[in-house]
Amino acid sequence: MTEKELENFKETFPGWDDYYKKTKVEVMPWYEKNLDHDLENEIKTNNYNVGNFLDLGTGPGTQALQLSKYDFNVTGTDISQSAINTAKKLSNDVNFLVDDILDSKLVDKKFDFIFDRGIFHIFDVSQRPQYVKQITRILNDDGILFLKCMSVVEKNLADDGMPHKLSKQEIIDSFDVNFDIEKIIDSEFRGTLEFYPKSWFAVLKKKSN
Repeated sequence: MTEKELENFKETFPGWDDYYKKTKVEVMPWYEKNLDHDLENEIKTNNYNVGNFLDLGTGPGTQALQLSKYDFNVTGTDISQSAINTAKKLSNDVNFLVDDILDSKLVDKKFDFIFDRGIFHIFDVSQRPQYVKQITRILNDDGILFLKCMSVVEKNLADDGMPHKLSKQEIIDSFDVNFDIEKIIDSEFRGTLEFYPKSWFAVLKKKSN
């Protein structure tokens, strides 16, 4: 997908469910068949292999699918029913279901790990506290949120609010009350664009009560 095609997508965007209903996942800007390279590095470096793992905003379902190749008990959620219907065709080893993280129906302290690859940065500043509240609620004590979001360093995409470009300090300010900030590093989103947009990759550990 070229930058012009991406801008056209933003201008005509009908809503998540319509988009997933009408578009092949392989051409979506965020489509990545392989496990995100930063997440894979964290898993291998720390020997994470078991536990309940949520792929938040699973979309095409590819990240959940790759996580299921470990011994994790994997759940993939998305606000789009169409996305979930398509993702379910990938594997019987992942629990794919519809859920809105801002009004999540997931039970308290269900997950040991959560991966957010491009969800937090779509929310406005006013919505971020509710996101953090829900993430904190569904994570186990000492659970880990792996967060990938667009960086203010990215200059190739217009700063038009979709997605929001965040500073490192904005991430810290959003999470430091409920989480220990283990790392925030420069990274990139690998997908179908002609370039890899600059991002942050953060590892955030929930503070014990």
